[in-house]
Amino acid sequence: MRHKTFVSVVLYCRDETPTLETFLDRVGPWLAEHFELHELVVVDDNSAQDPTPTVTACARRHRLNAAVIRLARRHGVEAGIKAGLDQAMGDWVFEVESPVTDFPLDVLGRMYEVATVDGCDVVTAAGDEGSLRSRIFYRLVNRYSDLDIPLRTERLRLTSRRTLTAMLAMREKVRYRKALYAVLGHRHEHLRYTPTGSGRAVPQRRLDRETTSLAFDILLSFSGFGLRLAHRLSLAFGALSLAGIGYAVTVFLVKSDLVQGWTTLAILVSGGLTGLFLILGVLGEYLARILIEVRARPTYSVRDRVVCQAAELPGQAAGPPGPYLHAQITGEQPHPAPLGSGR
Repeated sequence: MRHKTFVSVVLYCRDETPTLETFLDRVGPWLAEHFELHELVVVDDNSAQDPTPTVTACARRHRLNAAVIRLARRHGVEAGIKAGLDQAMGDWVFEVESPVTDFPLDVLGRMYEVATVDGCDVVTAAGDEGSLRSRIFYRLVNRYSDLDIPLRTERLRLTSRRTLTAMLAMREKVRYRKALYAVLGHRHEHLRYTPTGSGRAVPQRRLDRETTSLAFDILLSFSGFGLRLAHRLSLAFGALSLAGIGYAVTVFLVKSDLVQGWTTLAILVSGGLTGLFLILGVLGEYLARILIEVRARPTYSVRDRVVCQAAELPGQAAGPPGPYLHAQITGEQPHPAPLGSGR
């Protein structure tokens, strides 16, 4: 059965051209088989090798309506996916963060069925709970945040047009899609699947500057972790100072020959200054994020956009350009299609 709903697939890739071709050869025929209207938006995060020829060849081979968005510099997963979501026009949008996948294709159909039949606006899927580092991080965020929907490891996400539009309309510059979708509070469902044999090699995010910065952004922007940490540090070092004062008073009352109180003074000064600087560091992180919001710099910069038209069938005349291609030719802003019958 081919659904008449317009579906988009947004794929982020960076230096993964060989794997990209394998992904398109898997997902392309599935899209053409299950949806009459579909598009594939590939976001290239300034890879060393241009993936456009690969996407063009796969689009012609599988009759895909595809587009490649090449970013001008490295932006990371969150900004890259946002660049693709800004261009996607589907009534439903799949978000895939890497062409290295571990899911069977029937998971995509299950997600669409849950979304349209059960009336969910966001459907996510994962084959496991992620690494130990990820589980500890999400447990920390969920404990200190006020989000009704818990954050977890996700491999796939399907989002309705109304939820996607509401998320993109948020003005926040420190963006984390999982948390932004959770802030909206729209109906959410999470599915589990059995990872495929080849998918067990799905790489985990490395603990580098990008992931560390993103982790701090999430903790400080979407939870009360920073403020609670500052409060607890204040209480802890305040208690340390009171203990030092009590110790000094006790020594004064018990001993007749007092030794110079440089030890007590050193403890109080070092403890108090340590707590003060830690609290100032947390406040400085908040000020840095306020500066990011105030500057209002663009989330990403695009080098070029290339539309890959699907090959025409023999004897079939080429029709007028679709809305996405028309927008690239004329420079007009494409408008999302109305919600399909699946909603």
